[in-house]
Amino acid sequence: MTLVSLSNSPACRFDLDGAQTVRTIQAAHERLVTAMAEHQSIEIHCNAVTEFDLSLIQLVIAAKRSADRAGKTLTLAEPATGDLRNSLDRAGFLAAAVGESGGEAFWLKGANAR
Repeated sequence: MTLVSLSNSPACRFDLDGAQTVRTIQAAHERLVTAMAEHQSIEIHCNAVTEFDLSLIQLVIAAKRSADRAGKTLTLAEPATGDLRNSLDRAGFLAAAVGESGGEAFWLKGANAR
């Protein structure tokens, strides 16, 4: 997992990789809290995640809500695809109301819903 500050910008890139499960998510949480304290805008990259469970989804939703409350921006670099998208759909996160942190607009970034 890496955190890259974008030069001369209040933004950063937060790369998640490897396993992001209940056993490992604490490290991602700590890095994300630090990123949110230091940057106005955070873009999360999940394409290198090899294993995940609902704790990853919960972390991202909580971070998005915290960013919104703090007047900051948290986005995904790319729409959720594959197993992540299937998990979001099965858990009902894609059915959340538009504009909600857990909703389709956040996770799919305007990609076709179905």
